[in-house]
Amino acid sequence: MKNFFATTFKEAEKIGRGIKNLRSFKFGRIAGTFGIFGRKEKIAAVLLGAIFVLDISFSAARFYFLHTQAVPAYGGTYTEGFVGQPQFINPLLAQSPTDKALARLAYSGLYKFDDNGNLVPDLAQGMPAISKDQKTISINLKPNLQWQDLQPITSDDVIFTLQSVQNAQVKSPLRGLWENVKIQKTGNLSLQITTPNVSAPFLSNLVLGILPQHIWGKIAAANFSVSPYNLEPIGSGPYFMKEISKSPFGEINYIKMNSFAEYQGGKAYINTFEAKFFDNYQDAILALHSKTIQGLGFVPFDQKIYVDTAKTNLQIIKLPIPEYQALFINEGEGGSSILQDPAVREALAKSIDRQNLITTVYNGLAAPAYGPIMPQQLGYNSAVQNMNGYDSAAAGAILDKDGWAMNASSGTRYRAGQPLAFTITTNDYELNEESAENLQSQWKKIGVEVKINAVQTSDLENNYIRPRKFDAILFSESTGFDPDPFVFWHSSQARNPGYNLSQYRDSAADKLINEARNTFDPSLRAQNYRQFQALIENTVPAIFLDQSEFVYELSPDIKGTQFTELANPEDRFYDITHWYINTGRIWKK
Repeated sequence: MKNFFATTFKEAEKIGRGIKNLRSFKFGRIAGTFGIFGRKEKIAAVLLGAIFVLDISFSAARFYFLHTQAVPAYGGTYTEGFVGQPQFINPLLAQSPTDKALARLAYSGLYKFDDNGNLVPDLAQGMPAISKDQKTISINLKPNLQWQDLQPITSDDVIFTLQSVQNAQVKSPLRGLWENVKIQKTGNLSLQITTPNVSAPFLSNLVLGILPQHIWGKIAAANFSVSPYNLEPIGSGPYFMKEISKSPFGEINYIKMNSFAEYQGGKAYINTFEAKFFDNYQDAILALHSKTIQGLGFVPFDQKIYVDTAKTNLQIIKLPIPEYQALFINEGEGGSSILQDPAVREALAKSIDRQNLITTVYNGLAAPAYGPIMPQQLGYNSAVQNMNGYDSAAAGAILDKDGWAMNASSGTRYRAGQPLAFTITTNDYELNEESAENLQSQWKKIGVEVKINAVQTSDLENNYIRPRKFDAILFSESTGFDPDPFVFWHSSQARNPGYNLSQYRDSAADKLINEARNTFDPSLRAQNYRQFQALIENTVPAIFLDQSEFVYELSPDIKGTQFTELANPEDRFYDITHWYINTGRIWKK
């Protein structure tokens, strides 16, 4: 090999001397000139030529990559799995998680929630203007908006949509949010909404998707629920309906939606969104891990689904959502006399190891909760974490001081011959039953005897919640991103159909709730909510356990996602136009 290279370089010197005379060459004679070389000269020439080409190529590639950057490019298909059949891809009628999520893709609202849960403009031009009496909301639309059939969007469409929600014949589940609200057209691209009372939380309702009047106006209100447009939507969102595939039995296997080029937020990078539908989460998870689908989202509070992050290369995204699970203690006539004792309630709250509950029941897919307002919400009071934090020794001491003596043989505390015992009522969902059993086990350690009454969901609603007949009820409440606790904690909501399950009545708490509702000043609202949380923690009408998380599993091929928190699971698509699969390169500036 050494002799070969020595010979090669000698031959190269000869070639070099020949190249000096290259100017006198005619390129048409190069082939002939190459022909006079010997075998070794030819090999050396080829090697030098190859090295020259490789060097130029490498230098060019290096220069290109140093002076360009990767950017999202249009194209590709994203396929997500959904559990359950779509029925109402219609923002006025959607109730299931599947329908709500797909409606977000097809329709736009006046506003939407961003990745921090803040209200930001969608169809609206800027944030709403609030009148001096804080009851009238003025909104302008962006100019040149178009429906997916390229018809113009005007304030008439918005007014038609809101009045349809108010129409009892439409049977929208959102009707209660819009009762007694007046809507007035002030221009082709402007309108005013007037509420009967000052209500800062009302702004959250403006994320409602808007329907095209020129399509839905031809449908009788009573027929909204049977319209074919519920599965073939024409909206103004980032994706429009392209194809629906059904089985011979009429079940929808999948739908395809294409990106809307005229979407006011900019055409989505991913050309096609495909939704595939499954009967259960187990089948959906198998499809995800076999790469039949590229994404799946779920809330562990709803299903017992475990994600083993060590055995997958998927992106596992955990996003807190405004939903908490708590044990609500009945302070009314139908409750337990034992649980009316403040010392007992305090001891129960201090003896719960929330992390143990989250790890054991939810496989870590939840976050601790300490009150009715969560860390991501306006006015969260971080001090409440320490007010009734886990301290089993302190809990035992509180019960000792309150006269509850431990019976060594039974392991249960007694006072004046009465056992420290009560019943937890919940529905028969597996996770709720396991949560109740976990509480039962933890409280047994400090001498509290707990019985569990797990009933069907319909029985829970009709026979326990409505008449308020329970000692304590294990239940989840979804608050929405605005922290307004009125429907869950105001005294006026203590009786059915209100959702103040504990029948909590406190004039100071009512005052704080009302004052926070009646101002649009976020600093004043936050101040009231912090004080309200302290009242709740001091009186313990409920023991807050855990906050739900939305768990999103995505293929690593899906890029550009930006998640911090979600107002609702369906809001995960708020920024889908910036998701991408393909990339290209552009010159750096």
